[in-house]
Amino acid sequence: MHSGINRILINYGEIALKGRNYSRFKSRLLNNVRHRLTRAGIDWRVASHHDRVFVEVPEGTAQEMLEQALAAAAEVPGTVWITPVAWRGTEQLYPDGAAPDCALIESLVLAEGQARQPARSDESFAIRVNRADKRFPVRTTTLERQLGTAIIHQGKWQRVNLDAPEQIFAVDIYPEGVYVRSERRRGPGGLPVGSAGHVTSLLSGGIDSPVASWLLARRGCSMDFVHFTAHRVSEQDIDENKVVGLARHLSRYSLRSRLYLVPYVHFDAALMTRPASYELMLFRRFMARTAEQLALRSGAGALVTGDSLGQVASQTLENIATHSSSVSMPVLRPLIGLDKQEIVTLARRIGTYEASIEPYKDCCALISRNPRTRSHHGTLSRIERRVFPDYAGLIEASLADALCVELDSGEVVSVKEMPGDSLDNGAGA
Repeated sequence: MHSGINRILINYGEIALKGRNYSRFKSRLLNNVRHRLTRAGIDWRVASHHDRVFVEVPEGTAQEMLEQALAAAAEVPGTVWITPVAWRGTEQLYPDGAAPDCALIESLVLAEGQARQPARSDESFAIRVNRADKRFPVRTTTLERQLGTAIIHQGKWQRVNLDAPEQIFAVDIYPEGVYVRSERRRGPGGLPVGSAGHVTSLLSGGIDSPVASWLLARRGCSMDFVHFTAHRVSEQDIDENKVVGLARHLSRYSLRSRLYLVPYVHFDAALMTRPASYELMLFRRFMARTAEQLALRSGAGALVTGDSLGQVASQTLENIATHSSSVSMPVLRPLIGLDKQEIVTLARRIGTYEASIEPYKDCCALISRNPRTRSHHGTLSRIERRVFPDYAGLIEASLADALCVELDSGEVVSVKEMPGDSLDNGAGA
Protein backbone atom coordinates (compact mmCIF):
# COMPACT_ATOMS: atom_id res chain seq x y z
CA MET A 1 0.00 0.00 0.00
CA HIS A 2 1.06 3.59 -0.54
CA SER A 3 -0.06 7.18 -0.30
CA GLY A 4 -2.15 6.83 -3.49
CA ILE A 5 -4.76 4.75 -1.66
CA ASN A 6 -7.80 6.97 -1.17
CA ARG A 7 -10.64 4.49 -0.82
CA ILE A 8 -11.43 1.15 0.74
CA LEU A 9 -13.77 -0.71 -1.59
CA ILE A 10 -16.15 -3.17 0.10
CA ASN A 11 -17.68 -5.91 -2.01
CA TYR A 12 -20.67 -7.90 -0.80
CA GLY A 13 -22.23 -11.04 -2.22
CA GLU A 14 -25.47 -12.44 -0.84
CA ILE A 15 -26.94 -9.01 -0.12
CA ALA A 16 -27.21 -8.38 -3.86
CA LEU A 17 -29.74 -11.24 -4.13
CA LYS A 18 -32.24 -9.73 -1.70
CA GLY A 19 -34.57 -8.21 -4.29
CA ARG A 20 -37.04 -5.78 -2.73
CA ASN A 21 -35.18 -5.91 0.60
CA TYR A 22 -31.82 -5.10 -1.01
CA SER A 23 -31.70 -1.48 0.14
CA ARG A 24 -32.47 -2.46 3.75
CA PHE A 25 -29.65 -5.01 3.86
CA LYS A 26 -27.18 -2.63 2.21
CA SER A 27 -28.13 0.17 4.60
CA ARG A 28 -27.52 -2.16 7.54
CA LEU A 29 -24.12 -3.08 6.12
CA LEU A 30 -23.13 0.58 5.76
CA ASN A 31 -24.24 1.31 9.32
CA ASN A 32 -22.28 -1.66 10.67
CA VAL A 33 -19.09 -0.72 8.82
CA ARG A 34 -19.48 2.85 10.04
CA HIS A 35 -20.04 1.68 13.63
CA ARG A 36 -17.08 -0.74 13.54
CA LEU A 37 -14.73 1.97 12.28
CA THR A 38 -16.00 4.51 14.79
CA ARG A 39 -15.37 2.08 17.64
CA ALA A 40 -11.80 1.76 16.32
CA GLY A 41 -11.41 5.53 16.54
CA ILE A 42 -11.68 6.04 12.76
CA ASP A 43 -14.17 8.71 11.67
CA TRP A 44 -14.11 8.29 7.89
CA ARG A 45 -16.99 8.69 5.47
CA VAL A 46 -18.75 5.45 4.54
CA ALA A 47 -20.94 5.67 1.45
CA SER A 48 -22.18 3.74 -1.57
CA HIS A 49 -22.43 4.32 -5.30
CA HIS A 50 -24.47 1.97 -7.47
CA ASP A 51 -23.62 -1.51 -6.12
CA ARG A 52 -20.36 -0.53 -4.46
CA VAL A 53 -19.80 0.37 -0.81
CA PHE A 54 -16.67 2.32 -0.01
CA VAL A 55 -14.81 4.10 2.76
CA GLU A 56 -13.08 7.37 1.91
CA VAL A 57 -9.46 7.43 3.13
CA PRO A 58 -8.35 11.00 3.95
CA GLU A 59 -5.22 12.29 2.25
CA GLY A 60 -2.09 11.84 4.34
CA THR A 61 -3.50 8.93 6.36
CA ALA A 62 -0.79 7.05 8.22
CA GLN A 63 -0.14 3.47 7.13
CA GLU A 64 -0.93 2.19 10.63
CA MET A 65 -4.40 3.76 10.64
CA LEU A 66 -5.14 2.45 7.15
CA GLU A 67 -4.19 -1.02 8.33
CA GLN A 68 -6.52 -0.69 11.34
CA ALA A 69 -9.38 0.36 9.09
CA LEU A 70 -8.82 -2.56 6.71
CA ALA A 71 -8.66 -5.06 9.60
CA ALA A 72 -11.83 -3.68 11.19
CA ALA A 73 -13.83 -3.67 7.95
CA ALA A 74 -12.72 -7.24 7.19
CA GLU A 75 -14.45 -8.45 10.38
CA VAL A 76 -17.89 -7.05 9.51
CA PRO A 77 -20.32 -9.82 8.46
CA GLY A 78 -21.79 -9.16 5.04
CA THR A 79 -18.48 -8.07 3.53
CA VAL A 80 -16.88 -10.45 1.01
CA TRP A 81 -13.80 -8.54 -0.16
CA ILE A 82 -12.07 -5.55 1.42
CA THR A 83 -9.85 -3.76 -1.08
CA PRO A 84 -7.61 -0.71 -0.67
CA VAL A 85 -7.76 1.14 -3.97
CA ALA A 86 -6.41 4.20 -5.72
CA TRP A 87 -9.55 5.75 -7.20
CA ARG A 88 -9.92 8.56 -9.71
CA GLY A 89 -13.29 9.91 -10.77
CA THR A 90 -14.67 10.37 -14.26
CA GLU A 91 -13.70 14.04 -14.38
CA GLN A 92 -10.05 13.03 -13.84
CA LEU A 93 -10.16 10.03 -16.15
CA TYR A 94 -11.68 12.14 -18.95
CA PRO A 95 -10.09 15.57 -18.36
CA ASP A 96 -11.20 17.00 -21.70
CA GLY A 97 -14.56 15.28 -21.62
CA ALA A 98 -13.77 12.98 -24.55
CA ALA A 99 -10.60 10.86 -24.65
CA PRO A 100 -9.52 8.98 -21.51
CA ASP A 101 -6.23 9.83 -19.82
CA CYS A 102 -4.49 6.44 -20.05
CA ALA A 103 -1.34 8.04 -18.64
CA LEU A 104 -3.28 8.57 -15.39
CA ILE A 105 -4.11 4.86 -15.19
CA GLU A 106 -0.49 4.00 -15.97
CA SER A 107 0.78 6.26 -13.17
CA LEU A 108 -1.57 4.59 -10.67
CA VAL A 109 -0.44 1.11 -11.73
CA LEU A 110 3.22 2.10 -11.55
CA ALA A 111 2.68 3.44 -8.04
CA GLU A 112 1.23 0.05 -7.06
CA GLY A 113 4.18 -1.69 -8.70
CA GLN A 114 6.57 0.49 -6.73
CA ALA A 115 4.76 -0.17 -3.47
CA ARG A 116 4.64 -3.92 -4.07
CA GLN A 117 8.29 -4.89 -4.25
CA PRO A 118 8.82 -8.49 -5.45
CA ALA A 119 10.31 -10.79 -2.84
CA ARG A 120 12.36 -12.61 -5.52
CA SER A 121 13.78 -11.61 -8.87
CA ASP A 122 11.71 -14.30 -10.63
CA GLU A 123 8.43 -13.45 -8.91
CA SER A 124 5.69 -13.18 -11.54
CA PHE A 125 2.91 -10.66 -12.09
CA ALA A 126 -0.06 -10.03 -14.34
CA ILE A 127 -2.26 -7.08 -15.24
CA ARG A 128 -6.01 -7.65 -15.07
CA VAL A 129 -8.28 -5.02 -16.64
CA ASN A 130 -12.02 -5.12 -16.06
CA ARG A 131 -13.63 -2.74 -18.55
CA ALA A 132 -17.08 -2.70 -16.94
CA ASP A 133 -17.78 0.65 -18.61
CA LYS A 134 -18.00 -0.40 -22.26
CA ARG A 135 -17.81 3.24 -23.35
CA PHE A 136 -14.13 3.19 -22.46
CA PRO A 137 -12.55 3.22 -25.95
CA VAL A 138 -9.33 1.25 -25.34
CA ARG A 139 -9.62 -2.54 -25.68
CA THR A 140 -8.96 -4.62 -22.56
CA THR A 141 -6.03 -6.59 -24.02
CA THR A 142 -4.44 -3.44 -25.44
CA LEU A 143 -4.53 -1.67 -22.09
CA GLU A 144 -3.20 -4.77 -20.28
CA ARG A 145 -0.21 -4.98 -22.63
CA GLN A 146 0.48 -1.26 -22.29
CA LEU A 147 0.40 -1.38 -18.47
CA GLY A 148 2.42 -4.59 -18.29
CA THR A 149 5.14 -3.08 -20.46
CA ALA A 150 5.25 0.00 -18.24
CA ILE A 151 5.65 -2.17 -15.12
CA ILE A 152 8.56 -4.08 -16.71
CA HIS A 153 10.28 -0.87 -17.81
CA GLN A 154 10.02 0.37 -14.22
CA GLY A 155 12.51 -2.41 -13.39
CA LYS A 156 10.93 -3.96 -10.28
CA TRP A 157 8.86 -6.68 -11.95
CA GLN A 158 10.26 -8.62 -14.92
CA ARG A 159 8.39 -11.91 -15.22
CA VAL A 160 4.82 -12.09 -16.58
CA ASN A 161 2.58 -15.09 -15.85
CA LEU A 162 -0.96 -14.74 -17.13
CA ASP A 163 -2.18 -18.11 -15.81
CA ALA A 164 -0.95 -18.21 -12.18
CA PRO A 165 0.74 -14.92 -11.27
CA GLU A 166 2.08 -14.37 -7.77
CA GLN A 167 1.01 -10.72 -7.89
CA ILE A 168 -1.96 -9.19 -9.67
CA PHE A 169 -2.32 -5.52 -10.49
CA ALA A 170 -6.00 -4.96 -11.22
CA VAL A 171 -7.68 -2.07 -13.03
CA ASP A 172 -11.47 -1.76 -12.81
CA ILE A 173 -13.06 0.83 -15.09
CA TYR A 174 -16.60 1.81 -14.11
CA PRO A 175 -18.89 4.66 -15.20
CA GLU A 176 -17.95 6.62 -12.08
CA GLY A 177 -14.19 6.27 -12.54
CA VAL A 178 -11.22 3.91 -12.33
CA TYR A 179 -10.09 1.74 -9.43
CA VAL A 180 -6.53 0.36 -9.25
CA ARG A 181 -5.58 -2.27 -6.69
CA SER A 182 -2.86 -4.76 -5.88
CA GLU A 183 -4.40 -6.62 -2.92
CA ARG A 184 -7.70 -7.56 -1.37
CA ARG A 185 -8.72 -9.21 1.87
CA ARG A 186 -11.47 -11.70 2.50
CA GLY A 187 -14.37 -10.71 4.75
CA PRO A 188 -16.73 -13.09 6.59
CA GLY A 189 -19.38 -12.98 3.86
CA GLY A 190 -22.99 -13.72 4.76
CA LEU A 191 -25.41 -11.04 5.95
CA PRO A 192 -24.95 -7.90 8.06
CA VAL A 193 -25.51 -8.27 11.79
CA GLY A 194 -28.97 -7.07 12.80
CA SER A 195 -30.65 -8.09 9.55
CA ALA A 196 -31.79 -11.56 10.66
CA GLY A 197 -33.04 -11.17 14.23
CA HIS A 198 -31.57 -11.56 17.70
CA VAL A 199 -30.36 -14.79 19.36
CA THR A 200 -28.91 -15.90 22.68
CA SER A 201 -25.82 -18.12 22.44
CA LEU A 202 -24.71 -20.54 25.15
CA LEU A 203 -20.98 -19.95 25.32
CA SER A 204 -18.61 -22.42 26.96
CA GLY A 205 -14.84 -22.21 27.31
CA GLY A 206 -14.28 -24.75 24.53
CA ILE A 207 -13.73 -24.69 20.78
CA ASP A 208 -17.23 -25.33 19.47
CA SER A 209 -19.61 -22.73 20.89
CA PRO A 210 -17.57 -19.67 19.79
CA VAL A 211 -17.60 -21.02 16.23
CA ALA A 212 -21.36 -21.60 16.42
CA SER A 213 -21.81 -18.01 17.62
CA TRP A 214 -19.68 -16.65 14.77
CA LEU A 215 -21.67 -18.60 12.19
CA LEU A 216 -24.92 -17.07 13.44
CA ALA A 217 -23.39 -13.57 13.41
CA ARG A 218 -22.38 -14.28 9.81
CA ARG A 219 -26.00 -15.13 9.05
CA GLY A 220 -27.02 -11.67 10.20
CA CYS A 221 -28.02 -12.34 13.82
CA SER A 222 -27.22 -9.93 16.60
CA MET A 223 -26.59 -11.86 19.80
CA ASP A 224 -26.03 -12.07 23.51
CA PHE A 225 -23.94 -14.75 25.20
CA VAL A 226 -24.63 -16.79 28.34
CA HIS A 227 -21.94 -18.61 30.28
CA PHE A 228 -22.47 -20.68 33.44
CA THR A 229 -19.85 -20.45 36.17
CA ALA A 230 -19.06 -22.59 39.23
CA HIS A 231 -19.18 -19.52 41.48
CA ARG A 232 -20.34 -15.93 41.36
CA VAL A 233 -17.93 -13.86 39.26
CA SER A 234 -16.87 -10.46 40.60
CA GLU A 235 -16.08 -7.40 38.53
CA GLN A 236 -12.44 -7.71 39.58
CA ASP A 237 -12.20 -11.09 37.83
CA ILE A 238 -13.37 -9.87 34.43
CA ASP A 239 -10.01 -8.98 32.89
CA GLU A 240 -8.58 -12.45 33.54
CA ASN A 241 -11.68 -14.46 32.67
CA LYS A 242 -11.14 -16.69 29.64
CA VAL A 243 -14.77 -16.68 28.51
CA VAL A 244 -14.94 -12.89 28.74
CA GLY A 245 -11.93 -12.84 26.41
CA LEU A 246 -13.69 -15.14 23.96
CA ALA A 247 -16.86 -13.04 24.05
CA ARG A 248 -14.82 -9.88 23.52
CA HIS A 249 -13.23 -11.41 20.45
CA LEU A 250 -16.59 -12.56 19.08
CA SER A 251 -18.04 -9.08 19.54
CA ARG A 252 -15.59 -7.87 16.91
CA TYR A 253 -18.01 -9.63 14.54
CA SER A 254 -21.29 -9.35 16.46
CA LEU A 255 -20.73 -5.67 17.37
CA ARG A 256 -22.96 -4.85 20.36
CA SER A 257 -23.47 -7.89 22.58
CA ARG A 258 -23.97 -8.81 26.21
CA LEU A 259 -22.32 -11.64 28.10
CA TYR A 260 -24.24 -12.98 31.10
CA LEU A 261 -22.12 -14.84 33.63
CA VAL A 262 -24.60 -17.00 35.55
CA PRO A 263 -23.44 -19.06 38.56
CA TYR A 264 -24.95 -22.52 38.86
CA VAL A 265 -24.37 -22.87 42.61
CA HIS A 266 -28.12 -23.10 43.32
CA PHE A 267 -28.51 -25.93 40.82
CA ASP A 268 -25.50 -27.76 42.23
CA ALA A 269 -26.74 -27.38 45.80
CA ALA A 270 -30.16 -28.80 44.93
CA LEU A 271 -28.64 -31.71 43.07
CA MET A 272 -26.34 -32.56 46.01
CA THR A 273 -29.24 -32.76 48.47
CA ARG A 274 -31.31 -34.97 46.15
CA PRO A 275 -28.88 -37.08 44.13
CA ALA A 276 -30.11 -38.15 40.70
CA SER A 277 -28.84 -39.88 37.61
CA TYR A 278 -28.56 -38.07 34.28
CA GLU A 279 -26.68 -35.21 35.97
CA LEU A 280 -25.23 -33.83 32.75
CA MET A 281 -28.52 -33.78 30.87
CA LEU A 282 -30.31 -32.25 33.85
CA PHE A 283 -27.68 -29.53 33.86
CA ARG A 284 -27.90 -28.90 30.12
CA ARG A 285 -31.66 -28.54 30.43
CA PHE A 286 -31.21 -26.11 33.32
CA MET A 287 -28.80 -24.05 31.21
CA ALA A 288 -31.22 -24.03 28.28
CA ARG A 289 -34.16 -22.93 30.43
CA THR A 290 -32.14 -20.20 32.14
CA ALA A 291 -30.84 -18.95 28.80
CA GLU A 292 -34.40 -19.01 27.47
CA GLN A 293 -35.51 -16.68 30.25
CA LEU A 294 -32.75 -14.24 29.33
CA ALA A 295 -33.64 -14.61 25.65
CA LEU A 296 -37.31 -13.84 26.27
CA ARG A 297 -36.43 -10.72 28.25
CA SER A 298 -34.08 -9.40 25.55
CA GLY A 299 -36.34 -10.15 22.60
CA ALA A 300 -34.23 -13.03 21.22
CA GLY A 301 -35.98 -15.50 18.98
CA ALA A 302 -33.77 -18.57 19.42
CA LEU A 303 -30.98 -20.18 21.44
CA VAL A 304 -27.66 -21.20 19.88
CA THR A 305 -25.43 -24.09 20.98
CA GLY A 306 -22.20 -25.65 19.72
CA ASP A 307 -23.60 -29.18 19.52
CA SER A 308 -22.15 -31.48 16.88
CA LEU A 309 -24.01 -34.76 16.41
CA GLY A 310 -22.30 -37.66 18.19
CA GLN A 311 -19.22 -35.70 19.23
CA VAL A 312 -19.69 -36.34 22.97
CA ALA A 313 -22.15 -38.26 25.14
CA SER A 314 -24.50 -35.31 25.61
CA GLN A 315 -24.75 -34.81 21.84
CA THR A 316 -26.28 -38.11 20.77
CA LEU A 317 -29.50 -37.78 18.80
CA GLU A 318 -31.55 -38.86 21.83
CA ASN A 319 -29.88 -36.37 24.17
CA ILE A 320 -30.15 -33.54 21.65
CA ALA A 321 -33.89 -34.22 21.35
CA THR A 322 -34.26 -34.26 25.15
CA HIS A 323 -32.32 -31.01 25.41
CA SER A 324 -34.54 -29.28 22.83
CA SER A 325 -37.69 -30.52 24.60
CA SER A 326 -36.79 -28.57 27.74
CA VAL A 327 -37.51 -25.18 26.12
CA SER A 328 -40.24 -23.74 23.93
CA MET A 329 -38.10 -21.57 21.62
CA PRO A 330 -36.00 -22.94 18.74
CA VAL A 331 -32.47 -24.21 19.49
CA LEU A 332 -30.12 -23.53 16.57
CA ARG A 333 -27.15 -25.88 16.15
CA PRO A 334 -25.04 -24.62 13.22
CA LEU A 335 -22.28 -27.19 13.83
CA ILE A 336 -24.56 -30.21 13.88
CA GLY A 337 -23.10 -31.85 10.76
CA LEU A 338 -19.46 -30.77 11.10
CA ASP A 339 -16.64 -32.96 12.37
CA LYS A 340 -14.08 -31.75 14.88
CA GLN A 341 -11.42 -30.87 12.34
CA GLU A 342 -13.84 -28.73 10.36
CA ILE A 343 -14.77 -26.88 13.55
CA VAL A 344 -11.10 -26.40 14.48
CA THR A 345 -10.39 -25.00 11.01
CA LEU A 346 -13.15 -22.43 11.46
CA ALA A 347 -11.93 -21.59 14.98
CA ARG A 348 -8.46 -20.88 13.59
CA ARG A 349 -9.94 -18.74 10.83
CA ILE A 350 -11.91 -16.51 13.21
CA GLY A 351 -9.14 -16.32 15.82
CA THR A 352 -10.76 -18.14 18.76
CA TYR A 353 -8.82 -21.41 18.65
CA GLU A 354 -5.79 -20.46 20.76
CA ALA A 355 -7.93 -18.99 23.55
CA SER A 356 -10.31 -21.95 23.43
CA ILE A 357 -7.59 -24.54 24.08
CA GLU A 358 -6.20 -22.73 27.13
CA PRO A 359 -6.72 -24.80 30.30
CA TYR A 360 -10.22 -24.21 31.62
CA LYS A 361 -12.80 -26.42 33.29
CA ASP A 362 -16.09 -25.50 31.68
CA CYS A 363 -19.38 -26.04 33.44
CA CYS A 364 -20.29 -29.31 31.69
CA ALA A 365 -16.90 -30.83 32.54
CA LEU A 366 -17.38 -29.93 36.20
CA ILE A 367 -20.93 -31.27 36.50
CA SER A 368 -20.42 -34.38 34.36
CA ARG A 369 -19.83 -37.49 36.44
CA ASN A 370 -21.13 -40.47 34.45
CA PRO A 371 -22.79 -39.00 31.36
CA ARG A 372 -25.58 -41.07 29.80
CA THR A 373 -25.75 -41.36 26.02
CA ARG A 374 -29.55 -41.76 25.97
CA SER A 375 -32.26 -39.90 27.80
CA HIS A 376 -35.98 -39.25 27.48
CA HIS A 377 -37.91 -36.08 28.13
CA GLY A 378 -40.55 -37.79 30.27
CA THR A 379 -37.97 -39.49 32.51
CA LEU A 380 -36.01 -36.29 33.04
CA SER A 381 -39.17 -34.29 33.70
CA ARG A 382 -40.11 -36.67 36.52
CA ILE A 383 -36.62 -36.39 38.02
CA GLU A 384 -36.75 -32.59 37.77
CA ARG A 385 -40.06 -32.41 39.61
CA ARG A 386 -38.53 -34.42 42.46
CA VAL A 387 -35.11 -32.76 42.62
CA PHE A 388 -36.15 -29.18 41.77
CA PRO A 389 -39.67 -28.63 43.15
CA ASP A 390 -39.42 -24.86 42.52
CA TYR A 391 -37.74 -24.76 39.13
CA ALA A 392 -38.80 -21.18 38.37
CA GLY A 393 -37.35 -20.08 41.70
CA LEU A 394 -34.11 -21.91 40.92
CA ILE A 395 -33.74 -19.98 37.68
CA GLU A 396 -34.55 -16.63 39.26
CA ALA A 397 -32.11 -17.21 42.12
CA SER A 398 -29.39 -18.02 39.61
CA LEU A 399 -30.13 -14.93 37.51
CA ALA A 400 -30.14 -12.74 40.62
CA ASP A 401 -26.47 -13.62 41.14
CA ALA A 402 -25.51 -13.09 37.48
CA LEU A 403 -23.15 -10.48 36.12
CA CYS A 404 -23.78 -8.64 32.84
CA VAL A 405 -20.79 -7.65 30.71
CA GLU A 406 -21.64 -5.26 27.87
CA LEU A 407 -19.40 -5.57 24.82
CA ASP A 408 -18.96 -3.59 21.65
CA SER A 409 -16.63 -4.38 18.75
CA GLY A 410 -14.04 -6.21 20.83
CA GLU A 411 -14.11 -4.05 23.96
CA VAL A 412 -15.80 -4.26 27.34
CA VAL A 413 -18.12 -1.25 27.64
CA SER A 414 -19.50 -1.87 31.13
CA VAL A 415 -19.85 -4.48 33.85
CA LYS A 416 -22.89 -4.45 36.10
CA GLU A 417 -25.18 -6.53 38.23
CA MET A 418 -27.94 -8.40 36.52
CA PRO A 419 -30.58 -5.94 35.22
CA GLY A 420 -34.26 -6.37 35.95
CA ASP A 421 -36.89 -8.29 34.02
CA SER A 422 -37.06 -5.75 31.20
CA LEU A 423 -33.90 -5.96 29.09
CA ASP A 424 -33.38 -3.82 26.01
CA ASN A 425 -32.57 -5.67 22.83
CA GLY A 426 -28.84 -5.10 22.27
CA ALA A 427 -29.12 -5.97 18.61
CA GLY A 428 -26.94 -4.53 15.91
CA ALA A 429 -25.15 -1.26 15.47
